[in-house]
Amino acid sequence: MKQLLFSVIAVSLFLSHRGQAEMVFETQLVEIFASPDDEEVIGEFPFRIEEQEVTIQSYDAKCVCLAARVEPLNPDRSVKLNWKVGESGKMMTKFDVTKFLGTVDKAIELNVVGGKEPIILTVRVHVPELISLTPTNLRWDLGGPANPQTMKIEVKHQNPIKVTNHRGNNPKFDYQFKTIKEGWEYEVVVTPRDTSASALGMLSFTTDCEFPRFKRAMGYAVIRPQRNPSQPASTTAPKS
Repeated sequence: MKQLLFSVIAVSLFLSHRGQAEMVFETQLVEIFASPDDEEVIGEFPFRIEEQEVTIQSYDAKCVCLAARVEPLNPDRSVKLNWKVGESGKMMTKFDVTKFLGTVDKAIELNVVGGKEPIILTVRVHVPELISLTPTNLRWDLGGPANPQTMKIEVKHQNPIKVTNHRGNNPKFDYQFKTIKEGWEYEVVVTPRDTSASALGMLSFTTDCEFPRFKRAMGYAVIRPQRNPSQPASTTAPKS
């Protein structure tokens, strides 16, 4: 894996978690700047043991995308849970970035025996978004006007990325693909043929990007019942 650029936000060794001063971390926030072709990135949280021995009760990454392990291991390769004063180690993390774009925070919750509250270690990863669709989802109300809506495709890479092919998978949605500036900006105007029934359409865009994860971009067109104003809006986009 390519060398990663770590920007560590320093925290004073003597002020970090003074309520649990026996396990002192150099930092509780690590920033990682991923490369466009990274599938996973590695972060680490060094610590040392002060004042009294520590027994780790548990640690949980709270997300399947983030794995954590305390190092060094015991001689038999088991996890070292009991730490003596003066010893030092680190919490190692491995973050699967394949499902994320933009800036993402994920936390590890570490509990020690006798601790009043968990120690929170945050991994902040910046994943480059070389191609953006705005908005990703176009929505129409069931039974409402079948007005055209526009989705913009913008290239945010330092080099141009061309859309080489495009298609929709639902004939209930007509669309027009427009090149605004080749390699940099495109528009897609989508119009439902009618809104008499719920429908979901997918728009697929193939590019000539050198990085595999950006060779394809996805957008969605949805006809659905009008949301009850008393219900919170959904922030979950359909998954490709």
